Amino acid sequence: MSRLLTVKEVAERLRVHPMTVRRHIKSGRLRSTHIGRAVRIPEEAVETLAGREHGREGQEMSKEEWIARLLEPPTPEEWERRRKAFEEMPKLAVKVDFPVDALVRAARRGREITGGEKTWEELIAEESEPLGD
Repeated sequence: MSRLLTVKEVAERLRVHPMTVRRHIKSGRLRSTHIGRAVRIPEEAVETLAGREHGREGQEMSKEEWIARLLEPPTPEEWERRRKAFEEMPKLAVKVDFPVDALVRAARRGREITGGEKTWEELIAEESEPLGD
């Protein structure tokens, strides 16, 4: 079994901010496990992310290798995934019949909704009303 590392240890190894490590975990690029509330990352997952899985133990990627890796063209599967996501975008658009700033102001008053005092519709209606003179 490999050694489990903390987010801070992984950040130090990769020379990145701990938040970057957490983003890699959230996106699925870095495998992790929760032990209670603590997050632990297997050492081999870090090595895989760093590009060391093919006998590159103890070596860092050069700047040129990183650039080449970043500039690799997407695979046909990746192009297909992107095309499908692009086609889905118009379906996600929502037409609203109230000003967006009213929605933002209503969202800031979200505690009134969670407390059961009002509904979203009531808050949006209140925030959409013109200010009195």
